[in-house]
Amino acid sequence: MSQANLLEQNKAIVRRAIEEGWNPANLAVIDELYAADFIFHQESGEVARGLDFFKTWIATIHGAFPDIRYRIEAMYAEGDKVATRYTVRGTHQGDFRGLPATGRSFDLTGHLIHRVVDGKKTEGWGIWDTLGLMIQLGVIPPVRLGGGAPPPDTAANIAATRRLFEALSSRDPEALPTAIDELMIPEFVTHGDALFPLVYGRDALRQAIPRFKAAFPDATATIQQVFAEGNKVMVHVLVNGTQEGEWMGVPATQRRMSWTASSIIRFNSAGKMVERWVIEDELGVLQQLGRVPRFQGQGG
Repeated sequence: MSQANLLEQNKAIVRRAIEEGWNPANLAVIDELYAADFIFHQESGEVARGLDFFKTWIATIHGAFPDIRYRIEAMYAEGDKVATRYTVRGTHQGDFRGLPATGRSFDLTGHLIHRVVDGKKTEGWGIWDTLGLMIQLGVIPPVRLGGGAPPPDTAANIAATRRLFEALSSRDPEALPTAIDELMIPEFVTHGDALFPLVYGRDALRQAIPRFKAAFPDATATIQQVFAEGNKVMVHVLVNGTQEGEWMGVPATQRRMSWTASSIIRFNSAGKMVERWVIEDELGVLQQLGRVPRFQGQGG
């Protein structure tokens, strides 16, 4: 088995343990996927040894929170280790560590690292937001540290977003590269869609600009909706342009084209863009270029 396949197999084992073992409290799955001498390093730093301890924990957690559900948000693997970021939700309906049922619900995050050897989990390190749990169950009042980052300047973040799309619409070849340099951190990350799933770095975006501008020199991006909450700005735009150069493998057609795009942009406390999630109507672009047929019943 290749290393890549082994890593994916290890991820699948951890995923199955959570989704088919933890969530339904299926101890048969736990027996199948965990070593008998499983070792678990708890958030307190204490070490629990043996699978019986872990089974007892599952029974305890389900007794206190019968509707508890873990949802995997991300997984990463290297060698024999798998890291998992998850969210967990539930309702406090039974005794938990001496705390009687409160009837309150919680929504928390947690991290896990597991060592997987020969198809079984042999060791684990775990921590979840237990302070958040106690706060959400009403056991202790919210805790806030003094200082910290100032509240986000949503108006400034929206203005920065508008400037970015104004630069995209400019005929000045330096407008967009300059805006990118001034508005984004160097490590800016783009989470994209099927065409560009993930782009790391501000420079990677700058390198893509000449190609896009050569294909659509008159491109404009008109903001249709923009608003902010916290450190994120949501923006929906309509892009128009004439295809005067090669794009997506199609030579210049001189067609007037339009498509939409939606972005969620995260800003840091200094007002710089650090991350973006974007989806564009790239299927519509391919159809307008004639590379993909329109589908029966498709609107527009």
